Amino acid sequence: MNNLTVFEQNGQLLADSREVALMVEKDHSKLLRDIREYCKHLTEANFGLSEYFIQYEYQDSTGRTLPCYLCTKKGCDMIANLL
Repeated sequence: MNNLTVFEQNGQLLADSREVALMVEKDHSKLLRDIREYCKHLTEANFGLSEYFIQYEYQDSTGRTLPCYLCTKKGCDMIANLL
């Protein structure tokens, strides 16, 4: 298992959902689908979404802009526990 790259942004420790997908051995597109569902439930329950996931974008090798999420520790814990 690879080590997850964690970085700080605005005082929060975050990990890229692409790396999280590799860690949990899940296709990134399927993890994105799952995170979107988690976000719906968090919003309905009035939880602060940015405490778990932050929408983000990246450019792939062909120059396309694609979606991803920055995951907080709470977000990573949620992903790990709901597999």
